[in-house]
Amino acid sequence: MAKSVDGRAAIDMVLSRDNGDGGGALCNDPSGLNLHSRGNIDASKAGAYTSLARLAAQLDGGGGVEAPVISIETDNAATIVKEYAGHCVVMRVPASKAEEGESAGDTEVSGAAQQPQEGGQ
Repeated sequence: MAKSVDGRAAIDMVLSRDNGDGGGALCNDPSGLNLHSRGNIDASKAGAYTSLARLAAQLDGGGGVEAPVISIETDNAATIVKEYAGHCVVMRVPASKAEEGESAGDTEVSGAAQQPQEGGQ
């Protein structure tokens, strides 16, 4: 039972971050149902994020050791999706905030998408 209390505390910690200026976060249960969300993120799409995380894990072919991180970037925002112990966590950052992070040397969100594929150029 202590594990679920710790899990809830972790969810609350992630979702308690300041999500002003259009950012947001949500966490789904293993069935894709929204447990909690904050900020400017569409909780009605919770199941789609969970499905996306599971499909990406099938494409990764890494033997299920660790779920891949999915980065979706648009002109308006960057969205990160990752599954932790069956729970899907989604973070949305407005484009202006993402650009500020890159100029400060934090390129993890877009850097992963720019790495060359095996056999690719």
